[in-house]
Amino acid sequence: MLCKGENRNPEHCLKEGRKVTRCATDVINKLRENCLAEFDKHWQCLENNNQQYYMCRKPERALNKCVFEKLGLVKTIPGSPQGQPQIHEKTNPIFGAMQK
Repeated sequence: MLCKGENRNPEHCLKEGRKVTRCATDVINKLRENCLAEFDKHWQCLENNNQQYYMCRKPERALNKCVFEKLGLVKTIPGSPQGQPQIHEKTNPIFGAMQK
């Protein structure tokens, strides 16, 4: 985004775009190699629950744990309050599954 702010010419940002694409591809490949089962469970949960995140916190925790341990990545949500646990770290979130 900074590159686009510097110059509106698309050719100016091609090198940075390639780096971003290469990085994203690398992360996806590592995710497939190390956490495919957890990713599939989380994806299926979201697919079956109309993309409602609060319905899929358990599979998300398993995926996060795998990613944190095996890939060494860290999930931080911008703008979240300092000194409080992130939403994905809460064991008893406010929202729960709705019963009909």
